[in-house]
Amino acid sequence: MDRLVATTDFVCLAALVAALVVAAVSDLRTRIVPNGCAATVAAAGILRALVRATAGGAGAGALVSSLLGVVVVFAVMLCAALVSSRGGRGRGVGGGDVKLLAAVGAWTGPVLGLATVGLSCLVGVAGWFAYRVAVALRDADRPVRPGIPLAPSIAVVSVFIVLVGVL
Repeated sequence: MDRLVATTDFVCLAALVAALVVAAVSDLRTRIVPNGCAATVAAAGILRALVRATAGGAGAGALVSSLLGVVVVFAVMLCAALVSSRGGRGRGVGGGDVKLLAAVGAWTGPVLGLATVGLSCLVGVAGWFAYRVAVALRDADRPVRPGIPLAPSIAVVSVFIVLVGVL
């Protein structure tokens, strides 16, 4: 059973990292987070929790925590998206970011999921600000694309939090 848990952990972690890399690159290039990336992250997180709950002796707690992570993070991010779109001329937190963070909640559970939301936003805004300063210093007349691509910061923060939790 330990081998099953270890193999599942490895495969699911590989799927998580691959999906987050694709989401980050896509968000940087097109400002779109593919639905398949969020679906892959969620499925891998739930599968990992299910195997751990049945084979690892963790009981139903691992699966309940995973599902609660999805629901709690989705609810918070949906509220953030609705509030931000009202004040920003139609711009705000995108649906792809909402879905991707909710999917990460399957890995982190509700508490660390909310920490992932906060840290991802901080890292994303800091990266956006640094990029804006660099563009302004190099070429003040160059237009900057609107919006902040959050998927790269979601990827970095999520992988860090998940790996710290696994170790």
